[in-house]
Amino acid sequence: KQDIGNVSLTVRGNFTYSNNKILAADEANSAYPYIRDTGYRVNQAKGLIALGLFKDYDDIRNSPQQTEWGTVMPGDIKYKDVNGDGDIDPEDISPIKYSNIPRITYGFSGNLSWRNLDFSFLFSGVAKVSKYYSNFGVTEIGLVGFYTGYHLNAWTAERYNSGRKIEYPALSANTTTSMTANDFFVMDRSFLRLKNIELGYTLPKLLLEKIKIQKLRIYVSGNNLLTFKKMKLNSIDPEQSSETAYPVTKMVSFGANVTF
Repeated sequence: KQDIGNVSLTVRGNFTYSNNKILAADEANSAYPYIRDTGYRVNQAKGLIALGLFKDYDDIRNSPQQTEWGTVMPGDIKYKDVNGDGDIDPEDISPIKYSNIPRITYGFSGNLSWRNLDFSFLFSGVAKVSKYYSNFGVTEIGLVGFYTGYHLNAWTAERYNSGRKIEYPALSANTTTSMTANDFFVMDRSFLRLKNIELGYTLPKLLLEKIKIQKLRIYVSGNNLLTFKKMKLNSIDPEQSSETAYPVTKMVSFGANVTF
């Protein structure tokens, strides 16, 4: 806290770093340690590693076979053969990014007052946190008829050949190999959000004496007005743990505090 003349400034902050590791789990042994939970974080995200999209049938034929989850078509996600056996199968599912438990949680706030004016703000955020998304608003079949911006830039042969922007695999009316858990759908949930901001003004006492009011403060307040995030989708709120959860809403309010 710092006072300079009529100005009073207070700033607060918090930072938490949390890490964990599963030392032992009741699970089968495997020739590939990355398949096991032992040694990794609780709720560690796992899936196939995406290498891009298949450009044509020759690209499919010249790549490791990945028919474990269905027929592969041009525009589908191409996966990495992690164990090098020539096939993409469950033994290639490996840890991806972080878990859905934030490793870093932080926030900072401040209060500023000058004469009859007061101003306050509160930011909060998380970092080093990931989640696999597969439901409404993520894939094209998660909710029939609901599409997001990156679905508009899905792969097509014409779009690929013309060098246009591609943000999503080829669209389909059915589940495809692209929808298997992979690092395209394991998204970074890190965000920093302006949770609250408020500006107030307390009327001078001389103006209030005639109406027998001891104190009158008017204010304007905003909640969740600004969010900085890394998630590629705007249809999902990174603060919510599920893609089907109702998003945190923005709100602006006006009010008055009266003391008689």
